[in-house]
Amino acid sequence: MRDRHRCEKIVRSLPDDLADGLRSGSQPTLSVGVTLFDVTSSASPSAIPAAEFYAQRTEKLRAGSSDSISRYWRCTQILVALAVVGCIAFYQAIVAKRLPLWSTVLVIPALAAVVQQRHRYYLQFAQCNSLLAYYEKSDARLTHQWQRLDPGESFLDADHFYSKDLDLFGVGSLYQLLCSARTQIGRQSLANWMKAPANIREIQARQEAISELRERRDLPEIIAGAGPEKAVDFRPEFLRSWAGPSSPSIPPWAPILAFLLPLLIIATPILYWVALVTVHGLWTCLVFLLCCEAVLAMAFRGQTRATFESLGSLSIELPLIRELLQIMEREQFASSKLRELAGKLRDRGSGASRTIGRLQKMIWFLKLREIDLLAYPLFCLLWGTQFAMGVERWRQRHGAAMLGWITALGEFEALLSVATYAYEHPDDRFPELVEQGPRFEAQGLGHPLLAESVRNNVQLDSTVRFLIVSGSNMSGKSTFLRAIGLNAVLAFLGAPVCVAALRLSPMTIGAAIRVQDSVVDGRSHFLAEMYRLRRMIETAEREPSLFLSDEIMGGTNSHDRRIATEWVIRALMRRDAIGAITTHDLALTEIAANGLPGANVHFADSGESGNLCFDYKLRPGVLTHSNALNIAHMLGIDSAAEQTPPQKSG
Repeated sequence: MRDRHRCEKIVRSLPDDLADGLRSGSQPTLSVGVTLFDVTSSASPSAIPAAEFYAQRTEKLRAGSSDSISRYWRCTQILVALAVVGCIAFYQAIVAKRLPLWSTVLVIPALAAVVQQRHRYYLQFAQCNSLLAYYEKSDARLTHQWQRLDPGESFLDADHFYSKDLDLFGVGSLYQLLCSARTQIGRQSLANWMKAPANIREIQARQEAISELRERRDLPEIIAGAGPEKAVDFRPEFLRSWAGPSSPSIPPWAPILAFLLPLLIIATPILYWVALVTVHGLWTCLVFLLCCEAVLAMAFRGQTRATFESLGSLSIELPLIRELLQIMEREQFASSKLRELAGKLRDRGSGASRTIGRLQKMIWFLKLREIDLLAYPLFCLLWGTQFAMGVERWRQRHGAAMLGWITALGEFEALLSVATYAYEHPDDRFPELVEQGPRFEAQGLGHPLLAESVRNNVQLDSTVRFLIVSGSNMSGKSTFLRAIGLNAVLAFLGAPVCVAALRLSPMTIGAAIRVQDSVVDGRSHFLAEMYRLRRMIETAEREPSLFLSDEIMGGTNSHDRRIATEWVIRALMRRDAIGAITTHDLALTEIAANGLPGANVHFADSGESGNLCFDYKLRPGVLTHSNALNIAHMLGIDSAAEQTPPQKSG
């Protein structure tokens, strides 16, 4: 509760509250009814456009940051003044003897109050800056300032079926548009959702949760301001490794003995003090007990050292984990998915945050042995051995549950990221998922990564199973394929999609849009593409598939290309796959009229005489002209070919 109130004071309190707190020497207070946002506004935060809301919050936080730092320096000046007053009072009391000695003590409470208030303003300044960074990134997502956002390149998988082809990660990627997670586990969960389609039941549960979280604009800000400022990330791999299978179990008698021996060492001098033990008995008992402690410490020395070394940065990251789990525990959710995640945080009748808190305290006590002045006294109390055993017992008892808490936290943050995306794109709609398929029927399909995207209708079902998209250069063929794939990715992770309406069935996505050759592997572009196409066929053998191929088989002659492309499409059709391919080779358009359930569509341009004009509208039929020569003319290649080359001298 203390962490929650601290966050609320930083975010919600007004400058007047801070001034009153400084004058009264008390901490600023809030009424329970005060909202996170402007209390004078009657509009719900979710009803305010995202750009306007982010601008309002940024302006208010900048004002709060400036006010906090100015008050921080004012407190510093007051501290200097009080220190001067204290020195004068000390001189007058000790040297001049004009004041009573007790008068010098009066300065100490004032100094303590100002120091406390000064520290509070510093925390407010740090928290305002942390929230400012969050809203600046939110604005960067809205305005597509990709360089200011995490590209998520660590989640790239060279062998993944479509992540590179559809720009899921990297600069200008779907990940940058979606991700606002605070922690690495949240970012990893979102990336995993993007790379692996969920089933219908899970998608519908996520949609319900996202709809609820979309209205909760306070939660992202509370998450962004939670925990210590330096604990902005934690490594899920490290946590999973630490909480996983541990070292051999500690014997039940060892913790008891490790507790009793220091207790007896403390009790022995007391017995001597009350004359129940002689001097000889005192030293005999102390030497014996210390020898027993040394034997016990040596017996568990390796295990103690391993426990201490395994902690790593856990003491820094645990406060953040604990506070985020506490936020999840105290919220009341309506959707089944969010209630399920919150339910996973219960541990033997106690909350996950409280259990994490016990571990946090044990680690803090264990690290006291690193202080030089305390090293020897704590050794006599078997300090390191006792708390290392406590940490190991905690890991053995709660390690498996901790893995579940981390997973639940990651899913919650992923849902919150997608809900923020839904808030930032109010015109996007949730798709309708159907069992019968394969099916992809979209009205007003747009590209999620384009600020202004021309919308087209797409229908892929049992009647039209594939599209052959022809078109002139730069007319939008590749963008069209990526629009299909990206909206499918959004739909299968539970997010709203960039369409007026979308009806689709669960499918595996396969793409051959950005296939690369490899000198190291001795693989040409054509061979790499053929491997990808074969993988599409093998995948369609196991489950419904959506295939997307750009400039299919562009690495061979037109005759072989025509035959091999039909082989691929026939293989995919026999396996009930649906999809689209693009081509400049008009010979491939004959495939759709060759007894297969396909259709020809095209993009065109209306430019001529060195001008290009595109409307990016999908039209039925086959393109009848090309703009390649027009582009060459625009770049001056034709005139360069007609010029006489300069004479070489000598």
